[in-house]
Amino acid sequence: MGEYTTEEINQRFALLDQYERRCIIRFLQESETDHVSISDLVSHLQKQGPTPDRCSKIVITLHHSHLPKLATIDAVNFDSRSETVRYDGDELLEALLEPISETHVPST
Repeated sequence: MGEYTTEEINQRFALLDQYERRCIIRFLQESETDHVSISDLVSHLQKQGPTPDRCSKIVITLHHSHLPKLATIDAVNFDSRSETVRYDGDELLEALLEPISETHVPST
């Protein structure tokens, strides 16, 4: 792993603070295709929460919060025309995510 600034480390921790973003990253990492549809991502997120959110709420938070924040570090590329997301990876983000339990679900 390379050398990172305190700002870069803090930025990654802030991104991983949200359970949904951790789910998004893991889902994209495990995907067998280069591009994942928003509908597949929404379906996955609906299954992960303690109580399933409405599809429209998840779509809105993806478009206006989670994907733009992940795009700020170039970890994802979102194509609004095709409604697909491509995971470009981020070595630091992945290293910080690795020890976090996948089974931890936030309480309601």
